[in-house]
Amino acid sequence: MSRIAVVMDGGPERAETTVDALGHAAAHVGVGLDTTVVATDHLHRFDVAGADGVVIGPGSPYRRMDLVLETIRSAREKGVPLVGT
Repeated sequence: MSRIAVVMDGGPERAETTVDALGHAAAHVGVGLDTTVVATDHLHRFDVAGADGVVIGPGSPYRRMDLVLETIRSAREKGVPLVGT
């Protein structure tokens, strides 16, 4: 089971398309997927090391761009795969 964090603002309905796309890709390659959506103003409570990968979802400007940039830096330093859209 892969744990993927999707960082974006706008609530679950806004993240639905991104989460669905990740689910389709995971199913295609036969991987289980546990997706968590993290709003940018909650990133201070998020530990990137607990995820197998991070997706920076669409929707900039983000409410907390400083925390988005910190998450990107942390993923890079901890070797966590990251994709930005």
